[in-house]
Amino acid sequence: MDTRIILGGVAIAIIAVVVVFADLPGTGMIKNILPHGPNVPTSMTAVTTDIKPLVISYNGTSVLSASERNATLQSTFYITNPNTTTVILESINYVITADGTVIGHGQLGQRYEGSWESSTYYPLVEQTSSSFNNTAFIQNTGNYPDVWSSLEKGTAKIVIAGTAYYATKTAFSGSDFTEDFNFTK
Repeated sequence: MDTRIILGGVAIAIIAVVVVFADLPGTGMIKNILPHGPNVPTSMTAVTTDIKPLVISYNGTSVLSASERNATLQSTFYITNPNTTTVILESINYVITADGTVIGHGQLGQRYEGSWESSTYYPLVEQTSSSFNNTAFIQNTGNYPDVWSSLEKGTAKIVIAGTAYYATKTAFSGSDFTEDFNFTK
């Protein structure tokens, strides 16, 4: 038999195996193959579990300081992980609106970019809750004096809206998720 045919068959078999293993974690096949329950190794729990959305609560925004030029706002989020596996809260990105006018942005954490050393992230252990405070620094552009005045007085109606980015990252797979939110003071 011709060796080119044999080598071609082996190459096709290797490519098929690579494609199956590369695509397998993204499909539901692993969830059907592996058993569910307390005897499943921890490293496989994220692969075999359907991930539920995080529960995000907002505990308000405080004006820590405000002057004619800038303001410092602190927002507090309360995050609950309803899952039976640890998920990683990568970041919370949000827009700050005062009296209907966008006055700034805030970010807690940093999106995963290929190396755990290069990002700030927060592991949320299964079925627990954590409180997160984030400070945002806002510059007065001078375009909305009435809004800035109410911010300095502490009477501004503050709305926080944004997205929480979280993920499961294991040796076998990784999935990214988002949860949008919109809160008023």
